[in-house]
Amino acid sequence: MKKNVKLLIAIAAAAVVLVGVMLLLIFLPKSGDDADPMDSIDQGIDMSTSVDENGMHQAKINTNDKGEIENNSYGTLLEYVPAKISTIDLENTSGTMEIKSETPVDEDGKTEETKYTLVGFEDFTLQTGYPDAIANDAAALEFTKVISLDGAKASECGFDSPKATVVVTYTDNTKAKIIVGGDAPSSAGTYVKFGTSDTIYLVESDAVDSFSYSLTEMFSKAINDAAVNTDDSQYSKITLSGKNFPEAVVLEPNNDGKNSATTVITSPKKSYASEDASSNVSGAIRGLYADSVKMVNPSEAQLKELGLADPYVAIEAVYPDTTVSLIASQPDSSGNVNVMEKGGKVVYTKVSANLPWVNMSYEKLSSEYVLHPLMSAVDTLTINNGTDTYSFSISSKQTTTTNDDGEESSTTTTTVKYGDNEINLSYFSTFFQNLTLLEKSDTTSDKPSGKAVFTAEYKYTDGSTDTVKFYDAGGNKYLAEVNGESVGHLYKTNPSKLIEQVKTVANNKEVADFAA
Repeated sequence: MKKNVKLLIAIAAAAVVLVGVMLLLIFLPKSGDDADPMDSIDQGIDMSTSVDENGMHQAKINTNDKGEIENNSYGTLLEYVPAKISTIDLENTSGTMEIKSETPVDEDGKTEETKYTLVGFEDFTLQTGYPDAIANDAAALEFTKVISLDGAKASECGFDSPKATVVVTYTDNTKAKIIVGGDAPSSAGTYVKFGTSDTIYLVESDAVDSFSYSLTEMFSKAINDAAVNTDDSQYSKITLSGKNFPEAVVLEPNNDGKNSATTVITSPKKSYASEDASSNVSGAIRGLYADSVKMVNPSEAQLKELGLADPYVAIEAVYPDTTVSLIASQPDSSGNVNVMEKGGKVVYTKVSANLPWVNMSYEKLSSEYVLHPLMSAVDTLTINNGTDTYSFSISSKQTTTTNDDGEESSTTTTTVKYGDNEINLSYFSTFFQNLTLLEKSDTTSDKPSGKAVFTAEYKYTDGSTDTVKFYDAGGNKYLAEVNGESVGHLYKTNPSKLIEQVKTVANNKEVADFAA
């Protein structure tokens, strides 16, 4: 057994020695050769960089006696940081732009954040990250391979119509020129030229992709700012006009305390607004962010072409801290609109679904209910069902109690009477809900004819009144009228039930809930 163990140990030791010898043979210089063991590690291409008499950065790829590149590998063309950039002149397929870069130094000599401006557009806010991306690509550039030393493959590599030409000026008064050609097959990278040489290099595509940014991509997509605090987010007035509104529609907050609607339409005629529609409008005015920037400094002719000279919709909203005025074009076949601040300099594009006021109308903004008053605001409800008149008085009493800890709590007790008889509050509440939640099937200004088949008069605690009347409109519909103004049609089913329900509740009996 011991002999077998010794044999195994001897074999293992021999194997270790053999591996060591093999490694030594690999890394030791061969006979008659001065090779360095480090030669087996790729140290990049043999090249040099310089600045010519014109201050332009140049690169030279060294070759052997046959004019060949012995180790076609990676290399560095530029090695700056963005803070060392003074200006970037960029020309691409979308046009030209000049970016100015400034890196302030504070009192302690520390550099602050670099600031970028577009020359000629100094008053415009730039899109966050875009100037930085261009500066990062313009500061340092590495390549992965040399494609051609003499530019023989220029056409094949896309230099007949380059993607971009960039001239960068640095704070040391030197310059760099980068020409971006086409993309290599199989996403291998992008071809570039550097300096004034014809040499073509292959670089990672994301090292030069920012040079393809268009002028419009450089500008912020923020159409306007949101309110700084909630106190400034509540509008006092919203006016919708333009070709889509034959008559201007004005929205204001409803502060009358009589109706459940939070918004009232004050023009072209007064009515309560739909909760959903009005909130959709007011929620898409401040803090808007565009899908894209379409144009900067448009001419009158361009505004006309974009549908903004005579806008499809104009909206003006008054807030405590500012007034927002926007104009928008008619949505195109894809639902996109051109939108800008009235009198502004930037045209944006945005999906109309995210600008609900573009496709709005008076009819859509009107409340879906014939009239939806708050029961707590009603003093007397008088119903005429075509044959009889019923009058219900509603009163509320608030009681305040204090517990042992000194905390106060209030309780409201509502009482409904028909004549001298007190009506079960639950029965009346169901009837009141059925009456005030009657929904219109349309909005119309048609004039009624004949005698009203059902009338509801609300006398409020402030002494004012609202009168709702229903007229037979033929077929299966009634025409509803509020205070002498037609508001729309509604189907007869539920109003017809109310004609009988008023008798039932007056007799202090339970009625069915329409919503059940």
